[in-house]
Amino acid sequence: MVIYISNDEMEKCKKIVVVGSTNVDLIARVSHLPEPGETIGDAEYCLSYGGKGANQAIAAARSGGHVSFISCLGDDAYADTLITSFVDSGIDVDYIQKCVRHSTGIAFIFVAENGENCIAVAPGANNLLRGERMDTILPVIKEADALVLQLEIPYESVISLIEYAHTVDTKIILNPAPAKQIPSYILEKVDILILNETEAMLIAGQSLDFSEPIGIARSLLRRVGQVVILTLGAKGSVIVSDEMEKQIPSYVVNTVDTTGAGDTFCGAFVAQWVEGVDLQDCVQFATAAAALSVTRIGAQVSIPYQKEVIEYYRLLDLQNTYEIIL
Repeated sequence: MVIYISNDEMEKCKKIVVVGSTNVDLIARVSHLPEPGETIGDAEYCLSYGGKGANQAIAAARSGGHVSFISCLGDDAYADTLITSFVDSGIDVDYIQKCVRHSTGIAFIFVAENGENCIAVAPGANNLLRGERMDTILPVIKEADALVLQLEIPYESVISLIEYAHTVDTKIILNPAPAKQIPSYILEKVDILILNETEAMLIAGQSLDFSEPIGIARSLLRRVGQVVILTLGAKGSVIVSDEMEKQIPSYVVNTVDTTGAGDTFCGAFVAQWVEGVDLQDCVQFATAAAALSVTRIGAQVSIPYQKEVIEYYRLLDLQNTYEIIL
């Protein structure tokens, strides 16, 4: 079951707060990813907007969620354009801060013809989401039904937000990307952990045999509060909770650019989950949203709206095939 949420019903929705990064993506499409020291000519350049926090906030809002986004931007020419794009996606921007004498985060992205990418990030104002700035956002987190976090803002800020949200009973969804080790006493306060293979290995602290993904997710669940969702690229994803162990297949698509696919998955998932949709249905909806996103270039511009995902479901009734790269 997928919950369709109209604009008139939005005020009745559960409240989602996403705290995270905002970046301007400078993208070069190339024939292949460069080797060290290699120069590739004839690249095609475009500018897009990204950042894991911003991507997930937009994905949640476009999937019908009632979203407040908390982020730090620079005082450069990008800030107002970014804020306008958030508003256009239906996001509450009251807690976005513009930081004087700092730049908005920048991501430098190479995208190969096969859709694979590599990324280098200059965090800029994203690194300022700490200290006294944190105090101003605690009330909105206390009022939220779900808090969504990643690791592109200062690590200590993420840890403190998890601890605070846990004390006020706000549900916590953590996507530990870029991958970092996280103490067990913090992970046990997380309600849902969404992670890929690289992130799973770092958190586990060892190499893992992904031929048994349910076993891996089960071992991670021992450290996490309620649910582990492990994304496995073309193999789909695995859900493990106290009540469920399930592998969900992915969908066959014409992959153009995988940038932002994982973020689309996370945001689309939480928008359904906070409204009480069955866990397996939430993952299937998120997988469909991510499948649509990789058929388009860019991060935020590729994120589909809820109506698009529902229409895609109708097409899937006629095409029982599965494959996507997350």
